[in-house]
Amino acid sequence: MSESIVLMTLAGHTPSAELLSWRSEEAELSIAVDGGCLAYRHADVEPDVILGDFDSCGDISDIQTKFPRSEIHKLPDQEHTDFEKSVSWMMNRGVPKQLVILGGLGKRTDHCLSNLMTAARINPSVEVVFDDAHEYVRRITPCTSFLLNGRSGSTLSLLPMGKCEGVESSGLQWELQGVDFSWDGMVSQSNQCVADEVRVECQKGVLFAFVSKES
Repeated sequence: MSESIVLMTLAGHTPSAELLSWRSEEAELSIAVDGGCLAYRHADVEPDVILGDFDSCGDISDIQTKFPRSEIHKLPDQEHTDFEKSVSWMMNRGVPKQLVILGGLGKRTDHCLSNLMTAARINPSVEVVFDDAHEYVRRITPCTSFLLNGRSGSTLSLLPMGKCEGVESSGLQWELQGVDFSWDGMVSQSNQCVADEVRVECQKGVLFAFVSKES
């Protein structure tokens, strides 16, 4: 899976049928996580795999009827979230190049924060992306610098997960040169993309770039 793209759909804000269809076509593996399979029902798209404890997406027999070609794996562990369990399931089968997460933002704030915390712990070589109708979120690690094209004029915020060192940028209104971020120190909120190519990288730690899709 080292060069693969994995799509994982959670039960947050339901992605549009267009976004889910496009992301599914790009992915080598499409995973519906518990209530995330409702988005596939709405879009009339069949995931490759369905994972979870199935407490929010209906009876397994109904799921099997709707998605007869999908692999279905029940993950009953109640000590971890469905997202955590699904990431472990995926990583046990290989490390992908990119993990795209739909339905990981919105609805309950505690779920959104938990999803970001879980994403922060994923192998740092993986490009981790959250996508929905309103914003695009990309994890940045020393292994995965962030390159954004064609979004001049967009608002971009950078928020660290703990301490993050040596943050550098190009293409922003307020550039960052060797800056250290932390929860109790500096963050970068509501910066502006002023070039058609924006790059952000860090030397140590994890941070997330939040790009607004609102005009």
